[in-house]
Order: sequence, then C-alpha cells, then structure tokens
Amino acid sequence: MKKNTKVKLALGALILMVFSFSLGSVGDRDTGRVPGQERTVFASRGGKADALSSYMDNEIAKGNLKLVSTEVEDMGTFVHERYDVYYRGLQVWGAQLLRHRRNGEIYLINGDLHTSIDIDITPSATEEQASQMAATGLTDPAYSLEKGQPLMIYPGSDGYHLVFRVTYAKFDSRIVSLVDAKTGGIVFRFEDIKTSSSIGRGTGILGDTKKMSTEFQNNTYYAIDTMRPAEITTADSRHSYNTGSAYYITDSDNNWTDDGTVVDGHAYLGWTYDYFYLVHGRKGMDNKNRELVLSVHLGVNYENAFFSPVSKWIYFGDGNPATNYPYATALDIVAHEYTHGVTDATSNLNYVTESGALNEAFSDIMAVSCEFFQQPEGSGYMKAEWWQGEDIEKDFQPGRSLANPSSVRIWPGYNYFYPDHYSKRYIGSADYGGVHINSTIPSHWYYLLAHGGTNKTSGISVTGIGLSKAEKIAYATWVYYLYPTSNFKVARAASYQAAVYIYGAGSTEAQTVSQAWTAVGVY
Repeated sequence: MKKNTKVKLALGALILMVFSFSLGSVGDRDTGRVPGQERTVFASRGGKADALSSYMDNEIAKGNLKLVSTEVEDMGTFVHERYDVYYRGLQVWGAQLLRHRRNGEIYLINGDLHTSIDIDITPSATEEQASQMAATGLTDPAYSLEKGQPLMIYPGSDGYHLVFRVTYAKFDSRIVSLVDAKTGGIVFRFEDIKTSSSIGRGTGILGDTKKMSTEFQNNTYYAIDTMRPAEITTADSRHSYNTGSAYYITDSDNNWTDDGTVVDGHAYLGWTYDYFYLVHGRKGMDNKNRELVLSVHLGVNYENAFFSPVSKWIYFGDGNPATNYPYATALDIVAHEYTHGVTDATSNLNYVTESGALNEAFSDIMAVSCEFFQQPEGSGYMKAEWWQGEDIEKDFQPGRSLANPSSVRIWPGYNYFYPDHYSKRYIGSADYGGVHINSTIPSHWYYLLAHGGTNKTSGISVTGIGLSKAEKIAYATWVYYLYPTSNFKVARAASYQAAVYIYGAGSTEAQTVSQAWTAVGVY
C-alpha cells in the first residue's frame, strides 16, 4: 500500500492560519453593519424560532439556503445544521444561518439574516480585469492565481456589492480579494493564512521517551498510526518549501531515536486526537475520521506552523535553532493547529479582525485544555499551564498568556502588550486587524471562566466553574453556534446559549459565562 517513499499532494502551496504572526496589513477592511440588514439572530424555542424555521424551509426550497454541514452530538440528542446564504444563485460572503434541534425539536436558530438584498447581478468588469486588480501590490513573483473567480455578494457598510472573489497564493500566503464586479475596485482584502499498528518507542527532543504507534510493512516501520480511527501519518518535508509533497518516515527496528521532532509531532498529534474524542466526542478534524497528516522540517529554519485548508495537512517548521526547538515539539502548538482544522470544518471563522481573533483564541483555548488533559499541571517543559507555545523556547520565554495577557509584549521590541480587556483592543490594520493580538481578550475570558481570577483592567473578579465545564461550553460555542463573521458580542451571546442548554438557564455556569465576558469588557 505504501511502497513509495514520497507522499504527494495534487495542490499548490496554499496555507491557512499561522501560529505566530508578522505585522502584515489587512488592507481595505470593512467591519460595519449593512444598511437594511437585519439584526444578528438568536431566536429561542417558541414563536420566533418556529417562524424563522418556516422561513428557512422556504428559503431552502428556493435554493437561497444550502446545507453546509450537520453536526450530531450526544448520540443524536443534539443536531446542529449550518446553512450558507445565497441570493439569486450567488453566495453571500460570510453569511450563515444555523438551526439547532434537541430530541428532534428546534430550540435555537442563530446567524445573520440578509432579507434586504436587491442588486443587479450582471457584472460590468470581467474576470480578467478583476484578477489584474487583485494582483495590485503583490510584488512577489511566487504568487499565482488560483483557478476560478466566483461571483459573490459582499455585505459592506455601504450596502451590498456584487464581487469577484480572487485568490493569489504562494508558499506561505493566500491573499483573497473581493473585487467589485461593477466598478473594478477592491472592496475587501485579507490574508487567508491561519497562522502534530504497532507500538514502538521514541525519544523526543527533550530526551523523554514516548510510545510510537507505527505501521509495519515490507520489513520497515512507518510513522503511520493505524490504531486510532483516524489514521495519522507523520511525513518529512526535508527542508523544502514545497507543501505539495513530503516523504514517509521509516525506521528499521521501531526504536525511534534519530529524530526527536518526528517522535514528538507523531505522538502529540495522536494525543490531540484523543483529547477531542474523549472529551468532546469529536472524530478527527472533520468529525468523520479523515486521515490526519503532519509534516515536519518544513523549509530551512522556518519559524512557524500552519494548517492548510486545501490539503488539510498541518505543517511545522524547525524555527531558529539558536533560540527555539522545532514547532512540532510542543503539544499546545500541535493542538493549536489541529484546532484550526476543526474550525475549518465547522464555524470557519473569517481570518480578519474580531472573527479572526476568535479563530486564534479558540485554537489557544483548545490547545491549553488539551495540555491539561494530557500533561501534569506545573511549570516548565511538558507541563500544563496557562501559556501558549512556551515549550519551544530554549530559554523558556512564554508565548501568549491566558491568565495575564498584558504581562507579555506582542512582539520583541514592539512597545505594545497583549490586551486583557476590550477597551484595550488593537484597532489598526497590522496582524490582519489584530487576529493574534486581540485573541487574548476571549482567551482570557476562558481563563476566568475555568480558573477564576480578577481582570486587571476592569477589576472584576470571577469565580471559575472548573476546566471540565468550561471546555464543554467553549467547544459547543465555537463548533455549534459561531459562524464566519461572528464577533466578540456574538461569541458572548453564543457561549451563554451554550451554557444554558448544557447546564440550564438559571445555572451558575451560565451566569459565570456572562460575568467573565463582562470582566473582559465584552457586553
């Protein structure tokens, strides 16, 4: 079955969501509400939900709502349907309606309504003109145009626009531009980067011993885990920047001592799968046990890790050997990128401004929760604590802090600290509107919800409900109730609804969810 040594992908170098970030620009971004667009919907059971459900059924029959996915939990007790919104056959960018059932009965509908669209859908500009406009400012010749520039409807602050969605991609970047199909101007642009069976033994980077689930074939052991329902393959990019292919990794005696990065990444991807399955009942990134592939040694001292929405692989660079260990050698980084894969299959939060910050925040939230599930609590390497990415640093300098965000500078030499409160949020265009910077606001909310504490800015104290309850609320919020354009206010409402339907309307858990959001300044 695996006779060749090379793992091939029929795709270009298209990638999504980096773990760390550079101070890139969002470009022309637009986060306002649309004139005539109805409110964000949270319709609970009863008349409002029933009426909205009838509206949805009519729109489904007309082809204006198309089912994206159905998530089932608790053996069918809860069913969550996710629909994309269309207007005259064209998708409305980022718009979704979600319908939730418990025991067959609708108990909640949420999302964004777009009932006031009334625009001409005949383009004046051509696809070629749109592609030329989208190439503006992309000076790197490595960028190539992806096939297809679909027409869409974009809800802007000044009304609805007919647009071409045009994508240029290279090794570590994927620039998406929405070009007005009438005027030819760019109305929105963003970076779509969403910036780890037989049993062997292996030695990790720090000299620890880990079990290796491997596959024995043709007198050779492969770094392929066939013991979990989702097969896990760890591959080697061999320091190439070509994300379209990698190589199988083998060992002759199933005693893996030559490459600690392979051992750590292979084990940690399995541990991450186990966390999501044992705690949340999730079967892999897509909840269908699709194969999981992790590729190590990407590029030469490449200081990052990312999930690709095209290949659905996770890639890890080795980083700067003078200052850090390879990125696949930290459980929370592997879990962080895995979580981006789950986001890609569920809420698909747009990677810009507040929705992008939620995207990053939930990756940090699930990564830290995975650490506490799999590793002993404490300080130091391979210990569970409220930091993100600390294990790769050779001087053990922390990454992002969920407990005390404002204690950490966002970038060495950059005189700005991670915010712990909405009043301190970053509102500029760098970091794609602050997707990493502002992620600490919702991730600090999670810390207060789970652990408890006092927010330094507001002075509000919260008594935590414990990690096991908090992680269930966070998971339900992010997977079942959020949608691509969700902002912090939507996340507050969604997490409250999640707590209500897990623990009850008058529960301490639901009240604490709201208290923790208030503490971080989100109302």
